[in-house]
Amino acid sequence: MMKRFMCGILALIASTTMLFAFGSGAKREKKVKIGFLAPTLQTEFFISIDDGLKAGTKARGWDYVSVSFDNDSSKAVTAIENMVTGQCSIIIAMVSDSSCDAALKVAQKEGVKIMECGVQTSVYDICLNTDQRDIGMQIGAMASDWINSKLSGKANIVVYTTYQNQDMQRRGDGIIDSIKKHSPNSKILEVVDIGKDVVGAGTSTTENMLQKYPNLNVIACYGDAAAVESMEAVKAAGVPADKFGIFSCDGTERALKGIATGSVQRGTVQFAPVAPQMLEYCERVLKGEKFAQVVMMETHNITAANISQFYTVK
Repeated sequence: MMKRFMCGILALIASTTMLFAFGSGAKREKKVKIGFLAPTLQTEFFISIDDGLKAGTKARGWDYVSVSFDNDSSKAVTAIENMVTGQCSIIIAMVSDSSCDAALKVAQKEGVKIMECGVQTSVYDICLNTDQRDIGMQIGAMASDWINSKLSGKANIVVYTTYQNQDMQRRGDGIIDSIKKHSPNSKILEVVDIGKDVVGAGTSTTENMLQKYPNLNVIACYGDAAAVESMEAVKAAGVPADKFGIFSCDGTERALKGIATGSVQRGTVQFAPVAPQMLEYCERVLKGEKFAQVVMMETHNITAANISQFYTVK
């Protein structure tokens, strides 16, 4: 009887010890999870970032989720809240403006690190950005160089910009000021607010501009998404390619291929690979590194003169 009682006591002690070990002593570290909040996942630029982050997080053994807020700040706030609930370690927020700051601040209080990219608001742990006005100045300078060499310094230009956020508006302003400075004899026929990065916007806008301005021969665009659609619209309209130029920013494959194959896409500003930079700084933030200053991303102006250094036609 006593023997059975002692065996029962020992078994109870052993099971209690195991429960304690697995419940507290063997506590595992939380798995890293990255959340990517993009204004759209329909254009080549953002799709390439999403693909790069998927591959990079998988290689590191991290979890990953991406969400498009479709340039709608209310959707962005909801997505941020869901990422916090979903246990994201870092939210990479390519938000449009400060409308998400309150939600991002709540996320920080919950222990989530915030990486902003392409925009700078007041809430972040690390910000990767560029001088957007300078990007516009680069687009305008490339356009002006081509105009001065191919069109004797005189062109009829339409500028595609967007007023969806201040950063992109500054980029558009930079394009305008740069053209006025470097190609003063050219005429800016119209500045078009092309709006959000919606598939098809470049096509429809360019078709309208070609009808409205038969003498149009240069489009300076804030981003490649609309520019590459414009390239196809110009081709479809039968406009002579040797006297037409399109200039933009993002360095997407379609824009680079257009430059390399001698299309009307003449130049683009390319950022140094974005997804690898994001992942590098995610690692550094997770290790506890602090960033007092905005990290400025490197850019390259790509035209026919140097396209071979950046792209090979497949």
